[in-house]
Amino acid sequence: MGGQVDLNWSIEGASLYTLRSEPPLPGLPLHTTHSSARIQVKGHTNPSPQSYRLILEANTSKGIQRLVVYLRKDGSLACPTRVGPQAQLPMARPEVLEVGLGRFDVPHVPGRLIAYRKNSLSLQHHSASAQRLGAQWVQDLGGGWSLYRTPPGQEATVAQRLYQQGWSQYVQPEYLYQPNSLPLPPNNRSYPLEQAALFQQMNFEAAWQQLEVGCDWPVIAVADTGVYTQRGDLAPNLTPPRSWLDVVGSDLDYPHPIQGVVQPHPGTGASHGTQVASIIAATTNDGSALAGTAYNLLRVLPIKIFDAERRAGTLQLAQALEYAAGATQIAGRLYTNPTPAQVVNLSLSISQPGFRDLYLEQVLEQVTQQGLIVVASSGNADLARVGYPASSPFVISVGATDGNRERAQWFSGFASNYGPELEFVAPGTGVPVAYGPTSGDYALAYGTSAAAPFVSTTIGLYLLQLQRLGTSYAGSPGEFLAQVRRCLQSAAQHGAAWNSQVGFGLIDVARVVDPGNPVCFPQENP
Repeated sequence: MGGQVDLNWSIEGASLYTLRSEPPLPGLPLHTTHSSARIQVKGHTNPSPQSYRLILEANTSKGIQRLVVYLRKDGSLACPTRVGPQAQLPMARPEVLEVGLGRFDVPHVPGRLIAYRKNSLSLQHHSASAQRLGAQWVQDLGGGWSLYRTPPGQEATVAQRLYQQGWSQYVQPEYLYQPNSLPLPPNNRSYPLEQAALFQQMNFEAAWQQLEVGCDWPVIAVADTGVYTQRGDLAPNLTPPRSWLDVVGSDLDYPHPIQGVVQPHPGTGASHGTQVASIIAATTNDGSALAGTAYNLLRVLPIKIFDAERRAGTLQLAQALEYAAGATQIAGRLYTNPTPAQVVNLSLSISQPGFRDLYLEQVLEQVTQQGLIVVASSGNADLARVGYPASSPFVISVGATDGNRERAQWFSGFASNYGPELEFVAPGTGVPVAYGPTSGDYALAYGTSAAAPFVSTTIGLYLLQLQRLGTSYAGSPGEFLAQVRRCLQSAAQHGAAWNSQVGFGLIDVARVVDPGNPVCFPQENP
């Protein structure tokens, strides 16, 4: 099993390219002045990794520019939506270094330097002089590159001497690369005492260990009261502002849609959408207060559907769903979404037994046929029937658990709805969430509104893993909801043993993203 990929690049001002791989592939690292390379990947080379990182470094007059591409074992690119074989590789944001020297503030091997000189023989010839500067020549790496040994801790000082004395045009340390996994546990301040136990209910940490950064981010639309997009502990994980949409404005009776602004209206409940979004997308492992369940791997698209009096009508929900899927018309004007979502989170409901909104139902069916997955909370009225739209067959319904992983019952008349339409449950008791417009301010949330985003994240991470592995769903977009349901059920606490209190139970997210789960990642027929 194996394959090949042809890469072409064009980087202005570059004189030398280095292409290497993690884990190593035969023939790499490659030092070349050419602007193309053919990579042959053999399946037996290393049976363990599911993908490789190809790192392209270009020497330019402004320093080193770097681009990372992910490659599967069969030779295809792991993130085909970003870069394809034979495509011109777009430059990532360049790391502009001081001309002549690499980065010594990056982890590196003590006592080793890699130097470039057009005539590598002169480096060996003058090794005695270089040794007086503190560098012992070790070997010729080819292409003008040589390896030096220095006293440990003196790498930067010796490199400066070599460069200033003219023994090399460029000197860098031998950098240390880490596996492309997510640091665990994340260093958010509230994580150890307040979040870890909740996240462990769904085995998020084990799921994070199976995921990699580098593919395009799946998008989860949060249709709610709006989001305080200025929060620095949330903003980096939101979609670009041009994609945000307020479908209603301040008055439901006189809608005034606007793109680019989703600021909540002041008053009680203003932070509801921010709370929901933060459960998914709070910036993670950055020292801030909260970690997000998505660990920076997904993006949230905020759609504001509530007016200043916290009213959202049938049309607002329908327009939000249509916009999340791609476009909607409001008062005769077309609003196109430049960043369509794959999942929509609806932390809202009408908890009237047997209620059904027929207009909204046909919109739900329509967006489902387009491949959109809708998740909704079951409601908090302690009823033996799930609220709407969670009760719709086109929606994945989510109830809430308490600290004992049982159906949450907070006080009389305020508990997680349950019953025949309930599918899954997630933490909904004392969930730390972002609160208000100021970064670092947070509160504890209670309710099924907090539970739904846990499942929305789970589906988003599943989509990310499908994308990373290059696994495609063989059915039609409209049948994808059934596949997602099968996958979630295969990883649920009770499996096929459904019960009315918690449905199929809590979902093991690690099982959802496990490539070895045949239900979630069915093997394609040869």
